[in-house]
Amino acid sequence: MDVTVAQLEALLAVGEHGSFTRAGQVLGRTQSAVSRAVAALESALGGPVVHRGAAGFTELGRTVAEHASSVLDGLRAINNLAADVRAPKLRVGAVASALVRFVPMGVRRLQRDWPQAQVLALQGEDDELVAWLADGTIDLAVTTQPGPDCQRVIDDEFLAVVPKEHPASRQETIRLAELIRLGVADPGGTCGPALAEGFAAHGVEWRPDHVVRDVGTVVAMASAGITAGVAPAMALPDPPPAAVAVRSLEPRLSRAVYLHYRLADPDVAHVVERLTTW
Repeated sequence: MDVTVAQLEALLAVGEHGSFTRAGQVLGRTQSAVSRAVAALESALGGPVVHRGAAGFTELGRTVAEHASSVLDGLRAINNLAADVRAPKLRVGAVASALVRFVPMGVRRLQRDWPQAQVLALQGEDDELVAWLADGTIDLAVTTQPGPDCQRVIDDEFLAVVPKEHPASRQETIRLAELIRLGVADPGGTCGPALAEGFAAHGVEWRPDHVVRDVGTVVAMASAGITAGVAPAMALPDPPPAAVAVRSLEPRLSRAVYLHYRLADPDVAHVVERLTTW
């Protein structure tokens, strides 16, 4: 006896919705296709499973429906297991600034295609991340330093973060020397050396009044009116707090952001593709 999934689905849909026509609409089939599926099931079983008038189950139909529910639940569970096996399981290491918006955006894109994707994010410094990738602790690293097997993905612009009440907030851009005169906070990490190099290239000495540990502190200080600051765009909240103004520098400065990965890891390709669009 050959009983098919389509026949069991038709039986349950007719029983739940009370008609062949409505069952067909729910299943995306024609009324005649549902009727043929139920008739084929009855032929295989050797007896009627629904009353044709009210489309209710016969005694045989009720028994078959109970088993059909268990069978279809089991098939769905098996399909879910297969999806879990196919879904990427990745460990992504990143510098702190990339974990604010850059990595979460890539993970959201990945999970739209792979809802079961599992991604563990770890924070580290550039040299730590490269070492973790080499020893297999992570599958992908987002850093501000180049290296072997890496891809330059974006140029991350440095932006001035200025208290909203300061006159400089009314300008579209802020010149480098003017920002230094305002008093400025350095967000720490690799940003300081990159800013020192960028300012020096335009004849301005990078002299921060404060050196902190993260962009969040820079934003908090500017919000409180303590000082202006500089931060990479990817690390700033979107939208920024109402108490600050975010402006481009003049001339513009930026830093490169790189993805490092082991080419032999097939799952990495999925997340790399989604992290390369910013």
